[in-house]
Amino acid sequence: MENFRETYPSQHHNESVPTCNIRCEPQTQQMNQLVSIGTSHHVAPIAFREKLAFSDEQLVHSLQHLREARQVQEAVILSTCNRVEIYAVPNARRSTEASALHLLEFLSRYHHVSMDALKQASYSHHGLAAIQHLFRVTASLDSMVIGEAQILGQVKSAYEESRAAGGAGAILNRLFTKALSVGKRIRTETTIATGAVSISYAAVELAKKIFNTLEGKTVAIIGAGEMSELTAKHLVANGVSNVIVANRTYERAVKIAEKFSGTPIAYKSNLGFLIDADIVISSTDAPQYLITPRPLADIMRKRKHRYMFLIDIAVPRDIDADVNHIDGAFLYNIDDLEAVVASNLKERQHEATRAEQIVAEESKRFHAQLQTLEVNPTIKALHQQFQQVVEAERAACFDKANLSDKQQAAIASMTQAIVKKLLHQPVKNLRQAVNDDAADHGQYVHALQALFALDDKQDLQDLQDEQD
Repeated sequence: MENFRETYPSQHHNESVPTCNIRCEPQTQQMNQLVSIGTSHHVAPIAFREKLAFSDEQLVHSLQHLREARQVQEAVILSTCNRVEIYAVPNARRSTEASALHLLEFLSRYHHVSMDALKQASYSHHGLAAIQHLFRVTASLDSMVIGEAQILGQVKSAYEESRAAGGAGAILNRLFTKALSVGKRIRTETTIATGAVSISYAAVELAKKIFNTLEGKTVAIIGAGEMSELTAKHLVANGVSNVIVANRTYERAVKIAEKFSGTPIAYKSNLGFLIDADIVISSTDAPQYLITPRPLADIMRKRKHRYMFLIDIAVPRDIDADVNHIDGAFLYNIDDLEAVVASNLKERQHEATRAEQIVAEESKRFHAQLQTLEVNPTIKALHQQFQQVVEAERAACFDKANLSDKQQAAIASMTQAIVKKLLHQPVKNLRQAVNDDAADHGQYVHALQALFALDDKQDLQDLQDEQD
């Protein structure tokens, strides 16, 4: 690790960050324990998060280093605009606390960010808490906007890239496969992802209610502001086929129209270009109304009163509210759209409560399965060792005694029953310790391995074989 800085040069420099507290749960040493460390929009500003971001190439190099350094058995790096997190399975002989510190040191050296800054603006989870955190992230419950769709694909991509680079093994394969399954289940069983939660998406949602379908519709943008452009982008993505851009500065209209293969117009007071418009988005800094009832009524008559959806996102307003009285005209201003957003956010928050329950249940179930996987190889090895002893002694007995087939079968059945009864209680107690989430079940496993000279390296290999 001494030459790590030279091996992987960083593009960033140390800068101070606002103080945040690292959150670490109590640590215990168990086999195949999970640990995660990271930072996100909850605890650090973007100026700090971008210092820790990984490009695709950096991600591959980093995973290869972590694997070759043998400080962790497995690792997956999740790097998005809102978070950078590492999920890892510590080396069997390292505590999760030591592994979490090692991963922070890795980030510090890779990106040339001080450890003090990282500790102030990061968090750490292990075991059940690490599982639950990943499930919440994948379900978009930890996102800046609850229910956003992008994070599910980002987690899937991070997992697949890490697996291709050799970072994800038996345990993280299971963990991330389950996380993606939980994320999909929540999107299927709840409405957490439905309803517009931005002004531009709210406009699209309302347009769909008015027209049923946006296929073949024409949108006219007046003013070519940033919000108008974004709204038009979402409308086009949902089926709108024609875009008209009207702006006082013709060059600006051309620039925006080119993005949509649209038609630029030098805006004056003539609203004739609205005859072909099904949707109108207005966002200018004009001191008076640009669209008033009388001229729009004339246009609507020429359109034979085909529906027109007008979105006024200017402050002060561009469109006279009395336009709403015109037959076939539907006018919404910024307050109307914000009301739609607020209603949808409230509904998503309600659905988030249901989603949290699903995450809690799935996390506990997966944690119990993982702990069972931890002890199964030891139980299997114990049974195999007893079986080998029985078979060896039974063979020696059969060689010395002249027994009939029926007698040999009886002895074989008896010895099998003895092994089963001898191992029943210790195996039962070990599984019970796992089911009860006893903190010392890892000590039971280590004790069995030591007392009976079991191969303590076989457990992960058995897990890997099951995964393959």
